[in-house]
Amino acid sequence: ALFETPHLATITHPVTLTYAYTRQGPDGFTDLVREDIKIVHPDGTKYVMFNFLSGAHHVYYPALDGYRGNPVFMVFLEHDVNEMRDETGIAAAYYRNRIREAFLQGAEVARTPVKFDGREVAATTVTLHPFRGDARFTHLPQIANKSYRFVLSDAVAGGILEIATDMPADPAEGLPERGEKLTFQTVADDSVTDGSKGTGP
Repeated sequence: ALFETPHLATITHPVTLTYAYTRQGPDGFTDLVREDIKIVHPDGTKYVMFNFLSGAHHVYYPALDGYRGNPVFMVFLEHDVNEMRDETGIAAAYYRNRIREAFLQGAEVARTPVKFDGREVAATTVTLHPFRGDARFTHLPQIANKSYRFVLSDAVAGGILEIATDMPADPAEGLPERGEKLTFQTVADDSVTDGSKGTGP
């Protein structure tokens, strides 16, 4: 659903997809992530650039080329594993491998409608618990119990309605619940030449 579905297939000209970003927790903030579909190649693949957060929170990611799926979830996960690396000192590659294994072996998939823009839309939700049962995180229960949620829907441009992580509170350590969420907001037509851009789902 995430890796093999051509989520960008319906995009036939340059557009910008905007996602609302929310971080929950003591260092919480809100921001935007913009995904620019700069070039649509003759074979339908896309050249994609990102503007990931702003100001002091901005993170640079190089452009990606040749994509049929929506790479925003890969950029989100790269940001996520790098933050865990910085917080724990455990290599980002270890986190990446555990998440990859969870996609292959432990993903929970549910096909149920969700609310979007005031209406119900068909959706597929993929849920992961990549670090559950990993002895390496016995002393880090927030990471051990961390969950990932990906909500996919053809109702939005780019096919990804929401990506979210949740780290439950750890009362023993006095740590509150933490998490991050990326939610589809708008699509803007970059092929418009009169200075205006259309928005909408």
